[in-house]
Amino acid sequence: MLTKTTMQEIQNLKLQGLTQAQIIAHYKNLGLKPPSRPTIAKYYAMDVIPENPGEKLAKDKAFDVEPFRSAILRILELNEGKDYCMSSVYDVLAEQFIENGNYDKLPGNEQTLRNYIHHLEETGQITRDPNRKRVYNHVFDTPPGDQMLIDFGVYTLSKNQAIHFICLLLRYSRFLLVYAQDHKYSAEDACAAIYMAFCRLGGRVRQLVIDQDAVFISSETYGEVIKTRVFEDFCTEQNLRLFVCRKADPESKGPIENSVGFVKKNFFSARKITCIDDV
Repeated sequence: MLTKTTMQEIQNLKLQGLTQAQIIAHYKNLGLKPPSRPTIAKYYAMDVIPENPGEKLAKDKAFDVEPFRSAILRILELNEGKDYCMSSVYDVLAEQFIENGNYDKLPGNEQTLRNYIHHLEETGQITRDPNRKRVYNHVFDTPPGDQMLIDFGVYTLSKNQAIHFICLLLRYSRFLLVYAQDHKYSAEDACAAIYMAFCRLGGRVRQLVIDQDAVFISSETYGEVIKTRVFEDFCTEQNLRLFVCRKADPESKGPIENSVGFVKKNFFSARKITCIDDV
């Protein structure tokens, strides 16, 4: 650990116009072992030497500015009493400020936000309860025919053989359609399955609820979702809206995940399946 005197020496050499490399050379010319490069860079960048060198320096809190501070407090108030997931808070901020085009980026990364929230907790500005694990999006019940939830599953037959299936679930009625094939679903296969489901139902739903599967979504940056070309063309043709779930969001995707589990545990487990023809 550097003493306050050594820190002040680095500052004095800086004021004399020496660069960081020249400071290292200065110590060597005196026959002294210079501080490490990261240490010199750290104290070279300081404007004020701390009174107690052993204390951790308080860093600027990037999120402690408006409108981010108020938005963070609102999010945490809505989840008061829950053990919220920091990454979910970060995602919500990105949706609020990046997706609408008001900002190009957030003032810090997830770790910066995590440190700021810990600061709010330590100073008593917010409280949290360890009984809950994440920030939830509440999904309200929808009218009949409004939403269809979609997810994929795999049932392994052997080392080189598996059944790939897609589940399509109407949220209101829980009417479930399942299609299967002997190879992984592509965007074309998935769109064909959705179209077959519409034909079976005799009409289209208004909105598809999906996750960020590569079949549907090619990328997602700061809340902006980019669909694969095939899937985007299909949605345009069928006049479909999308609800793209955040990762591990049981409130919005739980029913379809349960359906995938039902197919794997209840359907396949009670039958002898050797190939796709058996399915």
